[in-house]
Amino acid sequence: MRIRSAFAFAAAGAVAVLGLAAPAQATVNIGNVDVTVTEIASGNEYYLLQNVSVLQAAQVCQVNVDVVTATLLGGNYAKCSSKTNNHQKAWIKKH
Repeated sequence: MRIRSAFAFAAAGAVAVLGLAAPAQATVNIGNVDVTVTEIASGNEYYLLQNVSVLQAAQVCQVNVDVVTATLLGGNYAKCSSKTNNHQKAWIKKH
């Protein structure tokens, strides 16, 4: 009798733990992005990457994908640090 009640108690505890488990995180989908470079002297704009995933753009620019996602969701361009220098500025933009 004690064994049955112990199993019932353990099963009830397992159900309670599974019921209180954290829900899965929502996936944020921005879509594809472009990585552009603007020459400072001339103002000309060029595409480094066009219509690529946020992850690919973040890897090329050597920036954190979460920071890029948050910046793009805020309606801004994300800076592409590895491609920016004294002669050009590089940005990740929504496609």
